[in-house]
Amino acid sequence: MTIQDLKYITPLDIQAAYLNITSSEMYAEAKEFNKHMYDMQRKRWRFLRDFWLVVALNVIIFGICLPTALSDTTSFIFKATGGSGPVGMATGGNIPLTYLPALIYLAAFLYFIVIKKIYNWRLMLVISLIPLPTHYAFLILAIFNVILVKKMNDVDNEIKDEVGYPHFVQLVLSYIRDEENAEEGAMESFSDSEKSDDLESERKENPFDKYRTRWGEREGSMLADNDISNVINENDLAKE
Repeated sequence: MTIQDLKYITPLDIQAAYLNITSSEMYAEAKEFNKHMYDMQRKRWRFLRDFWLVVALNVIIFGICLPTALSDTTSFIFKATGGSGPVGMATGGNIPLTYLPALIYLAAFLYFIVIKKIYNWRLMLVISLIPLPTHYAFLILAIFNVILVKKMNDVDNEIKDEVGYPHFVQLVLSYIRDEENAEEGAMESFSDSEKSDDLESERKENPFDKYRTRWGEREGSMLADNDISNVINENDLAKE
């Protein structure tokens, strides 16, 4: 999925990770977009898994090889520079020169793989062979480096042209409709001149309306008790 495949979702929406839904077509596209982002996140997780596995293997192999490199049975350079003896008991040899290829490899690995993010297995093979004279066990690291970096490169080539690369964040959807998108007549307002005829017909005159007082002018109810008594007395006199 590329940005050209999207009709309603813009690059700004993707950058903000937010979209306000205003139509069913937009909702369908957003739903498909979020599903695609989920699939891409799973592939990106595979890439990150292999990346951190490469880092972990390098840390482990370095932790094993550097302490055991000073031996004529484990290091070509140490033996070539006059070193002899087993690990822990070796004598002679050029120690700085023995460790130099491993340090060059470490610098190249950090620059090309971690910083520049060049996941080329051929480049990784060349880099991984640099520390081999320091310790023969670096050959194992070279094999794993090439395999894992090739897998990383395959995944990266698969997802790098996809929309949302590299984080593939799903959109947060909202359903707020503004006044411009609201249908005409969806919300109607009634003025005092547009009162319902049915309500007008049901309204009846209350004989006590003229005696009603405003709230707060007198204590008690809206209709004063003495006013009600006066009305009752007037009605009794009229009957007599």
